[in-house]
Amino acid sequence: MEKNRFEILKTIFIEKIPANKIFGIQITELKKGHVKLHVPFKEEFVGDYKQGLWHGGILASIADTAGGLAGASTLSFPDDKINTIDMRVDYLNGALKKDIYVEADLIKIGNRVIKADVKIYQEGSLEPVALARCAYSILRKKMF
Repeated sequence: MEKNRFEILKTIFIEKIPANKIFGIQITELKKGHVKLHVPFKEEFVGDYKQGLWHGGILASIADTAGGLAGASTLSFPDDKINTIDMRVDYLNGALKKDIYVEADLIKIGNRVIKADVKIYQEGSLEPVALARCAYSILRKKMF
């Protein structure tokens, strides 16, 4: 049953959210509270044309998606809802013109708020491109 729920969640995030389609996000691992994503590079993602680096806003959006998916993995779909309430991104290194990988892990699962740590990196690099801390509000279906 749990595996089927994660497959439904993957379908929702990949097929129902237009931005995720545009980004070409691929979910490579999904379990409760943990997500791994792969995002293939596209020329349209360049934000620094002189250095040929990824746009920081796109990286932030992908980090938000990863953290949100990690949070959503703990919910009862489609009854519970999740929304971003806060996010901080520390850009540590420029993301070169190649694919990025993202890992998100929940660090707090509360009744109304979930927090996630997200790491963005590129293959072959020892240093992450960016680290994000995300917070999401949870609206759980009320039981009567």
